[in-house]
Amino acid sequence: MPRQRFFNLAPAARAELLAIATKHFASHGFEGASLNEILAEAGISKGGYYYYFEDKDDLFATTLETATEAFLERMKLPDFSQLSRDTFWPTVERCVSQWASAFDLSSELIQAAAQLSEAQRKSPRYAPMFAKTQEIYAKLIGPGQKLGCIRTDLSIDVLVRLVEANDTVLDSLFTAAHRHIKREHLEQHARLVFDTLKRLFIKDPFKAPLRTRVSKRHV
Repeated sequence: MPRQRFFNLAPAARAELLAIATKHFASHGFEGASLNEILAEAGISKGGYYYYFEDKDDLFATTLETATEAFLERMKLPDFSQLSRDTFWPTVERCVSQWASAFDLSSELIQAAAQLSEAQRKSPRYAPMFAKTQEIYAKLIGPGQKLGCIRTDLSIDVLVRLVEANDTVLDSLFTAAHRHIKREHLEQHARLVFDTLKRLFIKDPFKAPLRTRVSKRHV
C-alpha cells in the first residue's frame, strides 16, 4: 500500500504522478515500464519515490485502485432488491452493457489495466481492488437468489469466487487477443461476460429439454 506520505501530497500532485505512471504502463507494459523514466518525468528522485511507495508494483497497483474507485463512483447501480423476477436478468445485462460503454477508450488507463498479470491478480497487494467488485457481485447475487433467478445450491461466497475465476479467464483471453482495444472489442467482451455469468448463476440450467441436432440419415 502507498505510504501515508503519498496521501499527504496535494491532490493535483498525486494525480499528476499517477497519470504519468499510467502513460508509461500503457505504452510499455508493467515489466517494460521504466521506474527511472517515470520518476524523471514526474520530477521525483528515486529516494523521494520510496518515501511514497514500496516498489514499482505498489505504484502500478495504486494507479489501478485509484481509477477503479473513480469508475465505480460514476457507475450508478440499481437496487437489485427492488427488481422482479422478470426484470432481474434484463437489468443485469443492461448494467454489463453500461459498464462497457462507460469506458473511455481514449484513456491510457484501459491499456494499462490490460497489463495486469495472473500473478498480480492473485497477489494480496491487489486484493482491496478486487474486493470492490466482490461487493458488487454479492449485492447482485443475494436478491437474485431470493427471486429464484440465481441458484441457491451454492453460497454467495462460492458464486462470487466462481464469477471471479470466470472473469480472470475471459479478461486474460481478451487482453491477449487485442493489443489495442477498440469499442467493438469491448462490446463483444461485455456480451460474453454476461452470457457466461448467467450460465454460472442461472437456476435449474438443465430444467428445459436440450435441443439435439438430428442427422439427416435418421430422418
